[in-house]
Amino acid sequence: MTSRERVGVVFDGGIPDRVPIHDGYWDDALERWTSEGLPRDIAADKDDRLGEFFGTEIRLIRINDSFLVEEKVLEEDDRYITRLNKNGGVVKFIKGRTSTPGLISFAVNSRAEWEEMKSRLHSVEGRLPLDLESHYRNFRENDRFVMACVHEPYEASWSKLGPEFLLESMITDPGLVRDVFETMTDLEIAVCEDLLGRGYEVDGAWIWGDIAYCRGTLFSPQAYRELLYPCHKRLIGFFTERGLPVVYHSDGDIRPVIPLLIEAGIRCIHPLETKAGMDLFELKREYGDRLVFMGNVDFEQVTKGRGCAEQEIRTKVGLGKEGGGYIYHSDHSVPPTLSLEDYKYVLDLVRKYGKY
Repeated sequence: MTSRERVGVVFDGGIPDRVPIHDGYWDDALERWTSEGLPRDIAADKDDRLGEFFGTEIRLIRINDSFLVEEKVLEEDDRYITRLNKNGGVVKFIKGRTSTPGLISFAVNSRAEWEEMKSRLHSVEGRLPLDLESHYRNFRENDRFVMACVHEPYEASWSKLGPEFLLESMITDPGLVRDVFETMTDLEIAVCEDLLGRGYEVDGAWIWGDIAYCRGTLFSPQAYRELLYPCHKRLIGFFTERGLPVVYHSDGDIRPVIPLLIEAGIRCIHPLETKAGMDLFELKREYGDRLVFMGNVDFEQVTKGRGCAEQEIRTKVGLGKEGGGYIYHSDHSVPPTLSLEDYKYVLDLVRKYGKY
């Protein structure tokens, strides 16, 4: 089977020749691996050549939903680098490490500032990848499963308004939040219409948005239903109406809203973060007739040694594949504590235990 066929069969509810493979990587891991034999130019091309190097199945066309502010370095010393990002926010990073950035400031801090900035979100120009043509050609020549990758409205919004102001406004000014979420949904759909209108055929959609943490969702299920669900249903519906399966990514424990996500039309949830209580087998028992599952391989176990790695893959992939409906992925991203050779060994185990 080709990758396109293999992933498609899983989304269609069938049994492929083996479990499909996809993964994500911390930049630190890729940096380490370049010193262990991974060519640097391949490591830099995450959406194409890196996947070919490891033989993964899914390719993403990432859409830019930012304010399109010109990025620049504001300050730099031996330890930190502070940047103005494409959403007009100021963020601070530890140099030479993948880290959650320090959030210094945001472009929108009031309703008036939102009204001033949202006109930047009315155009689809400049929102598709500059290298789309060459990458898309490679995706198709290699028979990979191609997905449009967009942010869901909460993820697309907090980086513009800041998480505190956005979450507070969900209580104090829900009208503002509805306008922000609707505006972001309009933009995501418009850019996807532009993508398809240019003749780029996709096999599905990857909707990314971290709406949860280790103890549950960042807001109540009621707030989700009232403010975010209508936009999710509209955004997901854009794809499902075209017969395209939708993967929904969120870190954390999203169990409180899984029924609503199913109602909105998702086909697959990812990455099933183990430390947040997302258990592949419990989820399959409860939702396996309606969902595909991607992930749940705990790399805290994998990095303890090859024996632990084999046990984790044998359990999660070898048992998770039963009855179909499973795609391999780490339960977050592959960390730099794993060598390149040990990661290749993990992928060999996935192919071994993932055979039907």
